[in-house]
Amino acid sequence: MKVVITSIVAAIVLVLIISLPALAQDSTTITITMTGLNEISISLDKTQWPLGTIASNTEYVTSPPIEWCTLTVEGNCNVNTFIVGDDAAWISDPNAYEWTLSSDGTNGEHIYGLWFRMSGDTTRGPLSDGFVPVTKTQSEFWPYSGGSGSSLAPGDAKQFGLRLLTPAYFISGRQMQTQITISAVAA
Repeated sequence: MKVVITSIVAAIVLVLIISLPALAQDSTTITITMTGLNEISISLDKTQWPLGTIASNTEYVTSPPIEWCTLTVEGNCNVNTFIVGDDAAWISDPNAYEWTLSSDGTNGEHIYGLWFRMSGDTTRGPLSDGFVPVTKTQSEFWPYSGGSGSSLAPGDAKQFGLRLLTPAYFISGRQMQTQITISAVAA
């Protein structure tokens, strides 16, 4: 298979080398101007939640609206957004120690739960308080299937908060860090 691809590439290069003197004799410039159909862009006004020293088996919640984050659609098209989380790693040596992100928001030994809630939304989540688990599998952020919300339009903004449930047991004194990724696709 590699021989065929190399042969085709070599043949194209030979054709171009033979054609270059002919192209150079009578050259013209073609200008192509175009506008992209969809420019997808979102921004977040807060990208860190520094908690400081925390206790095991304890819940921490961002307080609205001061600690809540605002997602804003900066592009020129409607978007649907998604969220995905990751394990928390020790900043000094990420490969030496980590907490596993729970798949359902619960905690355990070296397992932490993370949740999000959109402002004004109390219709989803297992406890009907609007909080939805963040997992390592990408899930709907806004809108969500079965909900009354629609895609976000250019200039739209949505506030959201977070809830952290620390592991039931962990080694103290280690600064841990995790990342949450929020992405957008054209609606």
